Amino acid sequence: MVRPIESVDLVIVGPTASGKSRLALALAHAMEAEIISADSRQIYREISVGTGKLRLEDREGIPHHLLDCCSLQESYSAGDYVRSAREAIRGIRSRGKGIILCGGTGLYLESLLRGLVELPPRPPGHYSSFRENLQELSEKELYARLLVVDPDRARQIHPHDRVRILRALYLREEFSLSATDLYEKFRGRGIACNAIIGLDPGVEIRHRRISERVQAMFANGWIEEVHDLLARGFPPSAPGFDSLGYREVISFLEGKMSRTDLVERVILKTRQYAKRQMTWFRHMEGIRWVDPGRGEAVSLELFSKYGTIKKISC
Repeated sequence: MVRPIESVDLVIVGPTASGKSRLALALAHAMEAEIISADSRQIYREISVGTGKLRLEDREGIPHHLLDCCSLQESYSAGDYVRSAREAIRGIRSRGKGIILCGGTGLYLESLLRGLVELPPRPPGHYSSFRENLQELSEKELYARLLVVDPDRARQIHPHDRVRILRALYLREEFSLSATDLYEKFRGRGIACNAIIGLDPGVEIRHRRISERVQAMFANGWIEEVHDLLARGFPPSAPGFDSLGYREVISFLEGKMSRTDLVERVILKTRQYAKRQMTWFRHMEGIRWVDPGRGEAVSLELFSKYGTIKKISC
């Protein structure tokens, strides 16, 4: 099969603990493919235990790309991801290999597949001033405002996600366009893909898997990982520590909560994060949702079905 340079053969999405990495490995062997990660936390070199990053020996000889891209103290944007992913795609294609894009960071996936949104630059400090003017408002009040001025965008955001709510309000006020119209107006060129598989184990199984996964992370040395990084001089304010659960581990090390409270809080936050992931993916078009147990068979079926790569809106 002749594969276009700017394309991926298969995309695997889903919430945390849904089995994406395991499926990607199985299919990479079957398709003679390499894997490109779409995970905004696994980009950091220094953190592995709490991000669920596969160890080198567990990657079964399959090359993985866009893991360990930057230091814990560096910021990494969706734009950085798209540029790095495109470079990885070209490299893989030059070797004649297939490409599986796998991950749970919806913004990364959408920016690469549909095209990166690059808004016109605004005056320095403009957004900071906007946030300061609304700092007295609660999340409930901010979300109510967004429901009035941009209901479509509001339905895509969790009511407690203050960062995204503020960003959506700012964009609406600044450009006088809904988020949908604004993003389409300033969206760049995306890439083609053959098929998109979404893994959905269901809420009950997802919750159980998350609990088991978090417990395993702590058993495998998550607390020790964070302790060692802080001892090496990495500041608690480092961007990489914004990764799910790491702030809670730091609070535990500072004596602000018990280990029992720590584990329970991380499990709860991970379940909430998985719910937000599903909300994001439910708004992406072109996803074939399957039970994780049937993921490999369905993925191979779809991959075999298409003789050429096609553009999928997502």
